[in-house]
Amino acid sequence: MAEASQKGIASTLDELCHAVAADGGAALYLDDGEGALQRVASSGSGGVRPPRLLEQLRDENHDPRSLVLTVPGTPAGVVVLARKTGGNFTQQDRAVARLWVRRLAEGTLATGTHLAPSVWTRRIEAIQRIGARLNRLGSVQEVSATICRGTFEIIDNDEAHLLLADDQGYLQPIAHMTRDDGTPPVLPYDGPIARHIGRALAATMPVLEKSVADAGPDRAGPHSLLIVPLLHEGHVNGLLCLIAAGEARFDDDHLRLLQILSDQAAVAIENARLLSGRDELVHELAGLLEVSEAAGAASDERQLATQLATRMRRATGADAARVSRWDEGSTVLRLLARDGSDACEDTVELAESALRWSALRDGRPVLAQVDALDNGVEARALRAGGVRTLMLLPLTAGGRTIGLVELLALHQSLSINESQLHALEAMTSLTATGLERVRLLEQLRSAADTDLVTGVHNHRYLQERLRQEVARSARSHSQLAVLMMDLDKFKQVNDRHGHADGDGVLHNIGATIMAEVRANDIVARYGGDEFVVIMPDTSPDQAELVANRVVRSIKNRRHALSDGAQVSVGVSAGLAMYPADGRTTAQLLGAADAAMYDIKRTTGRDVERAAGHPAIEAAAAN
Repeated sequence: MAEASQKGIASTLDELCHAVAADGGAALYLDDGEGALQRVASSGSGGVRPPRLLEQLRDENHDPRSLVLTVPGTPAGVVVLARKTGGNFTQQDRAVARLWVRRLAEGTLATGTHLAPSVWTRRIEAIQRIGARLNRLGSVQEVSATICRGTFEIIDNDEAHLLLADDQGYLQPIAHMTRDDGTPPVLPYDGPIARHIGRALAATMPVLEKSVADAGPDRAGPHSLLIVPLLHEGHVNGLLCLIAAGEARFDDDHLRLLQILSDQAAVAIENARLLSGRDELVHELAGLLEVSEAAGAASDERQLATQLATRMRRATGADAARVSRWDEGSTVLRLLARDGSDACEDTVELAESALRWSALRDGRPVLAQVDALDNGVEARALRAGGVRTLMLLPLTAGGRTIGLVELLALHQSLSINESQLHALEAMTSLTATGLERVRLLEQLRSAADTDLVTGVHNHRYLQERLRQEVARSARSHSQLAVLMMDLDKFKQVNDRHGHADGDGVLHNIGATIMAEVRANDIVARYGGDEFVVIMPDTSPDQAELVANRVVRSIKNRRHALSDGAQVSVGVSAGLAMYPADGRTTAQLLGAADAAMYDIKRTTGRDVERAAGHPAIEAAAAN
C-alpha cells in the first residue's frame, strides 16, 4: 500500500481513537490472501493484536476493553481498538466506531486518499454530545424532544419528526419541530411520505428519498426525505423522520449519521421507558403499602373506603372515585365514600345499571367508554352526568363480591394499561379484606354490646357510655339527662303467658323506645324489665319532652301474644340531670331510680324529675 495511503489510514485511525477514547491504540489488519491477517496501519501504541483466527470475528468481544470491527468491502479486514484506562466500550462507542470504519473503507481504502476530517469530526462530536444529554433525561417526552432538536446539529434539515409505537404497535407522533423550534405541519396519513414511512417500518430499513414531489398540502414543491427505524433488540420501537425543502438535500453520509443517532435514540427511549416503569412501580408499591397499612389499622369502614377512593383517583387521574357496599341478596349499592366530584346518587339500583351488575356478578373489572355504549337508559344517564369513561372494579373478599369501586373520567377519556390494572386490583383486594375485617369487628363489638332479648344495648355498654358522657359533659360544661324506666306489672305477662311471650314484649318495647328517641341518644336494658336512656347535650325541658313521648308510646302499644291475646304494659319513669342531680354515674342512676320509684308510689305522673342530690345542692348553695 502506498505511503500516502498508509498515512491517511493512520490519520483516520487517530481520529477514531479520539472519538471513542481508545487510548490503547487502533490497528487495521487485512487478509494477505492466504487466510492470515497482516497489520497495514496503526495508531497510538499499536500494541493491539488481531484475533488468531478469522472465525473469532463472529464472536462478541470477550474482553470488554477491546473492540474488533470488520471492515466492509474487504475480504477479511478488521480494525482492532483497545483501552488502557476508563470504562469498557459501550454500545454507543461501537456505533460511532462502525461509522468511522465505514468511512475508512469507502474513502481511504477505496481511493488511497484521506478524507477531510473537520466536518465529519464535528458531526461525530455532536452525536456524542447528544448521547450524553440523552443519558441524563428520564422521560420519553424529554428524550424525544432532545433527539429531534439534535438532528439540526448534525444534518441540515427543515423538519424533524419522532414517532413511537404504542402498546398495539401503531405509530404515534411523540415529538416534532423545525429548526427554529417551531411546530411543523403534521405528517400526512396518506401520500408519498406516508408510503415511505410504511416501507421503512415494514422492511426495517432506512429510506433515503432525494426528491418527493407530493409532500402534502403544507409542503409546496419537491422535498427530500430521510427515514430511519429505531431498533432495540431487533424490534422497531419507532421511526425518526427528517424532511427538507428542495431536492437532493440528503445523501448517504446523512443517512449513516442519522442511523448512529437513531441507535442512541432507541436505547435512550427504552431506558426512559424502563425508568418511567420503575417510577410507576415504586408509586404503585407505595400505594399498595399505604392501602395495606390502612386496611390493617382501620376501625371504621367509611374511613377505609375514603382512603381507597382518594388513592385510586389520584393513581389513575380520574375525576371522581366512589366506593360502595353491596350486601348479599340486596339489589342496591350503598355508598361508603367518594372522592372528587360526581353527580351520582348515594344509592344505585342495580336493576337500572347493567354495567355495575355485570361487574358484581362476574367479579371482573369493566372499562366502559361511554361514547361507544349503545344508546340505552344507563348510557344516556352517564352522558347526562358528563361521564366520558366509567371503570368498575369489584371488591372481592373470601371469594365473595362485597362492593364496587367506580372511577369516573369527566373531562377526557381514561385509559388503563395492564400494569395499572394489576395494581388497582391489588388495592381493591387489600381493601375488600380490610372492609370485611372491620365489618366483622363491628358485628362482634355490636354483639358484645347488645342485649339479645331486646335488641338495645346491654348493661355493660350502658355503664361504659355513661362514664364517657359524664366525662365529656364535665369538659364541655354541657347538660346530660338520664331517663330510667321500669315496666309496671310485667311479671304477670311472664307468669300468665310464658317467658317466650314475655321476651317478645320486651323486644317490642325496646324497639318502641328506639323509635321515639334521637339518633345520638343511647338506649340500654338496665336489667330485668328496666330500661335507661342517656340523652347528651339535653336541657331539662327537652329531656322531659322526650321522656313523656317515650312513656306514652310504651303505654299505648298493644302486644300480640302467641295465644292470640293482646296486652299492654304500664311504665314508671324517673329523670336525672347532670350536674344538678349527680356528678357521677352512680349518683345519676341513683337519682333517676329514686325518682322512678316516687312515680310508682304516687302514680300521678308519667315522668318524675329527681329531687336533686343533697351533697350537690349544698355545694351549689355555697
